[in-house]
Amino acid sequence: LFWSPIVDSIYSRRYGRRKTWIVPIQSTTAAILVLCADWTQAQVEDANVVNVTALFCVLVLLVATQDIAVDGWALTMLKPHNIGWASTCQTVGMNIGYFTSFTVFLAFNDPSFCNAYLRSEPQ
Repeated sequence: LFWSPIVDSIYSRRYGRRKTWIVPIQSTTAAILVLCADWTQAQVEDANVVNVTALFCVLVLLVATQDIAVDGWALTMLKPHNIGWASTCQTVGMNIGYFTSFTVFLAFNDPSFCNAYLRSEPQ
């Protein structure tokens, strides 16, 4: 409620209203996830809840900001008679992403699946 007007009004004309927020936030989020992976593992093993919570608060703030920019982008990209479908499309896409990521990676962790479908020589 308080953050979305800022995301919507501050942007670079050179990059565009939505790219100004989406590209840097995705890059920053990816960098944090990659660079903090080992640190996060160490914090979890040491049961340092405060540091892990702080990291995830930063990540949630970044992702929420990206969601604001992407929602605004969808509304400006769609034709007026299709705006009602924006939420449906985002929900369907999100659920397909959840399903494929969890199911696919779960299958990749199963030795019998990998032996049957991926490996030329079973292990």
